[in-house]
Amino acid sequence: MKPILSPLILLDFSILNSNFHFIAPGDDDEIGNDLFSDYEIDLDFAIFNEDDTKIFVKVAINQIENPAAGYSIFAEGVAFFKLDESVSLSEDDKISLLQFSGFSITLNSLRGFITALTSIAPLGKYILPSIDVNDAFRQKSEKPKNSSDKVEGKSKSTSEKKTKKIPKS
Repeated sequence: MKPILSPLILLDFSILNSNFHFIAPGDDDEIGNDLFSDYEIDLDFAIFNEDDTKIFVKVAINQIENPAAGYSIFAEGVAFFKLDESVSLSEDDKISLLQFSGFSITLNSLRGFITALTSIAPLGKYILPSIDVNDAFRQKSEKPKNSSDKVEGKSKSTSEKKTKKIPKS
């Protein structure tokens, strides 16, 4: 099978910031596959459509006041995308590719980084669970439109900066 390339072109992915901390289990802590399922996950993302599209994603795993045993992880990455100009796309298709597909690709790249980071850690690798992308965008769109966040003196649109908390299983 020869795959057809997507008109969405991933130009680059980079890790901007990361922090990993091992939290030794106490005598009462059970170590097993369920340990990781108790982690609180915070997800934040922003999409910038200047020249090429930049998608920033950051994930905080078990980064709470009293973290569970195992790992506390923070990772932030950015992916750069462009659309193949030789392919004719509707505006809706362009938006869908850049937002949903681009976000999913960026998140998956960050997932791979976290998995690689923890692959040699004491309790074995941690794989970031699958994320409901539609729900992440729904939560982002629910941000109050009359609130105004500022970053370096520039107003941010409502499509930027919203945290998605993933409930514990």
